[in-house]
Amino acid sequence: AANWPKPPLSGAAWWRANQANYPNSAAVADLVPAFRAKVTAFLKALKDAGASVTVSATRRNAVRAQLMHYSWRVANGSLAPGAVPAIPGCTIRWDHGAPARSRQGAQEMVDLFQIAFQPSLTSLHIEGRAIDMTIAWKGTIQVRDAGGRPRAIGAPQSGETNTDLHALGATYGVIKLVSDPPHWSDNGH
Repeated sequence: AANWPKPPLSGAAWWRANQANYPNSAAVADLVPAFRAKVTAFLKALKDAGASVTVSATRRNAVRAQLMHYSWRVANGSLAPGAVPAIPGCTIRWDHGAPARSRQGAQEMVDLFQIAFQPSLTSLHIEGRAIDMTIAWKGTIQVRDAGGRPRAIGAPQSGETNTDLHALGATYGVIKLVSDPPHWSDNGH
């Protein structure tokens, strides 16, 4: 039997050397075609009305999502490092030989990924069916709904909290998830 080298250990050194191999996207072009068409039309209506839109995320890399999910679970002790399933296309070793060291390695990755809540393995971002964006405007703007009718959108001047804007986005099939400030998707999840 060949004596294969062990995979590299999780932690800050692994993250710095490897995480860039699993990039996320902030490009609307990376969304699935049906949702991309809806988002493109909604963004055009917003920009035509004078709103500013900053897209921070569209498609999430599936390997990156797993790395984030399992680093969180190992760091928080809800999954033993030896129980993390293999991630196809990714070489990493979660078990450092001692529970505290394993949790520390995972925690370093949680910190570098800047994770605040347990990441999902089933995010619509992985499927290309969600977008995170910040929308802002001054005063009251006239935004055309999907039927072409202008609608007044005033205060609050934020895509996070303006329910009139949320209703207008829904006419395009771009649905706001109110509990997640920048998140919109094809089904509101």
